Amino acid sequence: MGGAVLLGGAVTVGASFRTLGERWDVVVIGAGVAGLSAARNLSDHGLSVVVVEARDRIGGQLYTDRGFTSVPVELGAGLIHGRDAYTWELVAEAEAETVLVGPSDQIADPLPTPEPPHDAEDAAAYLTRLGIPEDRWPPVSIDNEPMHRWSARWMHDSGLFDWWSTPRENFRVPDGYDRILSPLAHGLDIRLSHAVRRVHWSDRGVVLSVDALEGPTEIRADRCVITLPIGVLKSGDVVFSPELPDDHHEALRALDRTDALKLVYEFDRPVFPAEEDVLGWDEDTGFVFWCLSREDPEVVVAWAAGKNARRLTAMTVEDRFAAGLTALAEALDETIPEPVARTTHDWAMDEFSAGAYLFVPPGAHDAPAALAAPVRGVLYFMGEPTTGENTVEGAYVSGYDGTDLLMADL
Repeated sequence: MGGAVLLGGAVTVGASFRTLGERWDVVVIGAGVAGLSAARNLSDHGLSVVVVEARDRIGGQLYTDRGFTSVPVELGAGLIHGRDAYTWELVAEAEAETVLVGPSDQIADPLPTPEPPHDAEDAAAYLTRLGIPEDRWPPVSIDNEPMHRWSARWMHDSGLFDWWSTPRENFRVPDGYDRILSPLAHGLDIRLSHAVRRVHWSDRGVVLSVDALEGPTEIRADRCVITLPIGVLKSGDVVFSPELPDDHHEALRALDRTDALKLVYEFDRPVFPAEEDVLGWDEDTGFVFWCLSREDPEVVVAWAAGKNARRLTAMTVEDRFAAGLTALAEALDETIPEPVARTTHDWAMDEFSAGAYLFVPPGAHDAPAALAAPVRGVLYFMGEPTTGENTVEGAYVSGYDGTDLLMADL
């Protein structure tokens, strides 16, 4: 039986499944961008690799819905940030078209941060100590958590205070962001609907206990790359036997994840202003809105994160959609029609995500590096929990960089 990989509505058959009891050089847990790039790099260097994915699709939090309306809709990641992103390599390989998305409002000047933060200091306390007024603080709560929940040390050392002040152009792939997955997934053995429940590891390798559609199974390999989201790692749904070393366990405890929610509306007439791409890019609205398609139909996305997402998810689904429409009408300052169709995705309630993406709380600035350290040359964590980077580009780079280190250990 072949490994069926869903790409852009089509089915690509990967390498044939190996027989039970055969052993791989590396097993990769997770077929998101980090897992796929890790497997791609390992396979291209001649190692035998199998990818196991709990979902019935690849991409992880890059999730293109092609069945909601006549245009592809991104229920997860949606943008390429800047013209120098490494993911342009994948855009070129996939021969995908891109369109420019209007720039968001950003801080005009970099923040002066002459004194380093204290290790346990939160970002709000740090900027207050430096005398920087709140109207100049980075608007991180728009797509994550407010400043008082962030490690000032992490933001300072990672350049995140200045990241928000740097003008950049954002792009999207109108034919579906999942187009960029094809070059990564081509020819790989990817086992969809294979949920890992236990990772048995030792100096001799790993044995994964997996729930598959055809029943429980085991997969054996010399090494294991783990690209699970931070929410799943923290949940304990995947058990490590024996337990992870104390440094890794403490890193997982210290890191945290935010919530995010997308509400997608289809209208039968134009709603969004023709001269605008994005609305509500400030911390008072609770939403950011953008127009995904100006054709017939017009598709508008409402995005909420952090405490605003949690406020919405406490409501019924009907009330969530109503709240989004009310906020859109206020942002437009006009009455808007009822949508003809709606869809949504709650990443906090997605069992294979358990939250949207990571943030680094005060005192946790060294946790990503601690988690990235190989465990006995057998377990290798990669992806967002090891980098703190919340973008598709960050996942792409992490998979390649992490497996370069793995291969250097061989």
